[in-house]
Order: sequence, then C-alpha cells, then structure tokens
Amino acid sequence: MTPRSVVVTGGTGALGSTLVAAFLDAGDRVVVPWIDRAERDALAARHASCAARLRLVEADVTDAQGAASLGRHAPEAEVLVNGVGGFAGGSPLHETGLEVWDRLLRLNLLSAVATLRALLPGMLARRRGTVVNVAAQAACVRPAGLAAYAASKAALVVLTEILQKEVAERGIRVNAVAPGTIDTPANRRAMPEADFSSWTPPERIAEVVRWLASPAAAAVRGAVIPV
Repeated sequence: MTPRSVVVTGGTGALGSTLVAAFLDAGDRVVVPWIDRAERDALAARHASCAARLRLVEADVTDAQGAASLGRHAPEAEVLVNGVGGFAGGSPLHETGLEVWDRLLRLNLLSAVATLRALLPGMLARRRGTVVNVAAQAACVRPAGLAAYAASKAALVVLTEILQKEVAERGIRVNAVAPGTIDTPANRRAMPEADFSSWTPPERIAEVVRWLASPAAAAVRGAVIPV
C-alpha cells in the first residue's frame, strides 16, 4: 500500500505514541504536534530509525492558531487520529469546578474540532480521508463522579456521528474508538490497587485504530467501537 500522510494528535502520550508506532510500522508518514519538549524528544528517540517519515510540529491543537499551524505542516493529510485527551474525576457534579469542565472540554472536544477545521477542508477538496476520534467507554456507561469527563467524551461521540452525516457523500469516513481504562504507567501509579489485567493495553487500541483507517474498514462509517 502506498504510504499515507497520517496526523496523530496527542501522539507524544502513552496511547498516542503507540498509535504513532502502529502507523510507522505500516509504512505511513506521520505528523505529530507537540507541546512538551521532553515528550517530543522521547518520541523522536523511540522512532529514530523512522526519522524520515516522522515529523514533529510544535503546536497546541486546543488553540485555533495552533491547529492551523499543524494544518500548514500537513496539507496532504489522508488520515487524522484525534488522540488529544485528558481525565479528571472522583467528584460529584456540585463539587466539580468550572475550570475542570473547561479543561476537559478543551482537551477532549475542542482539540478535535480545531484540528478538523484545519485538516478537513483539504480532505474534502480531494474527496478522500479518514478520521478516527478517541472517545471513551465513560461516554456510554457514564459513571457517577465523572460528569465532566463523560460529558466531554460523549460530546466527541456526537461530533463523530454528526460529522459522518455531513461528509457521507464526500469521500470521508469518520469513526471513533471508545477504550476502557488504558494500561499505562500513569494509570497504574494513580490506581495501584486496581486489577490491571482488566485494563486495555495501548497496542490493542492501536490495532483497532489502524484497522479503522485502513481500506479493510471502508464500509464502517459513523461507528463508535468499544475496545
């Protein structure tokens, strides 16, 4: 298969770096925005052998200008994985400050909106493109104490479904994955007493995302797939 231009936002994080690895392993060219220099350097070191196919762009995609800058560095993007995200929970609604709502909506929803506004016009002009949004099972299960997180991820699910309807006749596919708790070092440190065996390895999620972005999933549109 001809190498594609793939953009992975959140690509320097625990899940994101695994997504980047999956697409690089498939022979694709990958563009990753970054805001943390240490995370950028770690990703570059991990994929030093693929340096010619990995482009790291300093850009905050929760900001319209940052997303536009990313778009200028990836004008031929064929695949977009919206992987930027954040988590906060454990408090009932009346004890959750508006700053938490603002942060989670910006990370989990507005980052995807800003990036889509930057990259989708090019996809539409070429009548070709694939979008995969990283939602969460909390968007569907909606547990107590996670109102801000679940609402922000549920909004991303709604975005996925509506956007697919808007671009259905224009050559673009839009889907989402909804992972449960991801088995990352940060989550293990945060929940040391949890049963890690029930968590999802990032590699499993990456397999599903890469499949959704592949021709094999050409008939899958507007889906939200639990992983």
